[in-house]
Amino acid sequence: MPTLAAIALAIVSLFIGALIEPPAARAAGKQKNAAKALVQGEADIGFRVASDDISAGTSTRFVAIALPRRQVEAELTRIAEVARAAEKQPFEKTVVNFYLPGMRIGQGAWAVATFNPALKVSIVGLRLDEEQTAEAELKVDRRNLIGSWLMAPPATPGRLTIYKEGARSFAEWRLRDGTRLVEELSEQKDHRGRHMSPVAGGSMYYLLSDKGELELRDERSIIATGERLRVANDKAAEVAAGNAADKSGAKSQATKERVVPSRSRRAVPQATSSASAGAALSQQVFKF
Repeated sequence: MPTLAAIALAIVSLFIGALIEPPAARAAGKQKNAAKALVQGEADIGFRVASDDISAGTSTRFVAIALPRRQVEAELTRIAEVARAAEKQPFEKTVVNFYLPGMRIGQGAWAVATFNPALKVSIVGLRLDEEQTAEAELKVDRRNLIGSWLMAPPATPGRLTIYKEGARSFAEWRLRDGTRLVEELSEQKDHRGRHMSPVAGGSMYYLLSDKGELELRDERSIIATGERLRVANDKAAEVAAGNAADKSGAKSQATKERVVPSRSRRAVPQATSSASAGAALSQQVFKF
């Protein structure tokens, strides 16, 4: 007959076994908690899950996260890990794409977190510290600014500033590798906003809306959009007022100062000439 000690041990074993969850139950619990954390993260940070898809015929999951602003890499890592933990089934590869305000979901993510199976986070666009540096530089910029924007893929990451020198307009690109490119612009009427084309020629141009939104375009489509930086000497409000006056038939200051290309004009100071700048821009700024 079993001893009292053996019986007691068996009872304890049964009791402990009842307390221990099966692996499937534990996994379901973790998934449920991760899903709650994802929802809580949406509330705390303000991001949202824009899409959650599985690539057809593969074991790859793609998640699109729309962020309200740039985040440090540690925060991106945390969001990506929570998104992966919320999976209802295991995947060989999970890709979490992060998008900033104004960016089109599915076209050129600002940052990408990939589990394959280890996690790798890559910030493709400008980082938070680079944004802060650009804002600080812009605050001490005393030029006659039309506006300044942070640029992201498919354009090369950097800051684009459009400014005036007298009656002439210029576009200045400051790329993240330190490269500075300047080109003179010629402005023409466009019902969509201010249409500014490089004097050096080419199919690409800048389109500035009444609201200060900037698009890089060619004759067929939008190539990239700019993320506007707002500072005290930003002339975007004047741009909007000028466009409104143009549409109503008034003669605005913007019309008075329209750039007329001239071969006799001097080269842009402290930069390349308009022709070489235009060539450099098409090779270095626009990535397809």
